[in-house]
Amino acid sequence: DMVVLMSGLQPRADAKEVGLRFGISCSMDGWFTERHPKLDPVATMTDGIFIAGVCQGPKDIPDSVAQGAAAASRIQGMIARGTVMIEPVVATIHEEHCSGCRICNNLCPYNAIEFLADKGVSYINAALCKGCGTCVAACPAQAITGAHFNNQQIGAELEGLLYDAVRGIAVPA
Repeated sequence: DMVVLMSGLQPRADAKEVGLRFGISCSMDGWFTERHPKLDPVATMTDGIFIAGVCQGPKDIPDSVAQGAAAASRIQGMIARGTVMIEPVVATIHEEHCSGCRICNNLCPYNAIEFLADKGVSYINAALCKGCGTCVAACPAQAITGAHFNNQQIGAELEGLLYDAVRGIAVPA
């Protein structure tokens, strides 16, 4: 029996730059992070981009091979379908109300928002947006709206729920 110690593994020096280019989030240590560690361990927040192996952190060969096979399977499934479905519920920025503060740019988990320097406003790439609503809630100018809902509708729903909760009426889950 023998124990062999390996030197410490570090992420690539340009991992954060690559992550920004392809819309892949990185951990504090610089490793790429998956969409969900248990439910979607090879997918990233950007549809169609998958990660496998030691780009996520140190792991052994069987784990790397299994993740590579999972990523290849996911890609093969996308190719077999021939089309990729995008999220129909996306946010929209009303340029006339946008102050150009860029808060939404920094908060979007899908890197779907870009700042248009020539216009001084932000722009949402509908192909990347997943309609999570983070930017809608964060916009101080209320220049961003979600498709199929607006701030007044969400406020009315919350008001109704809180009203029932105060009166002691059970709210169905």
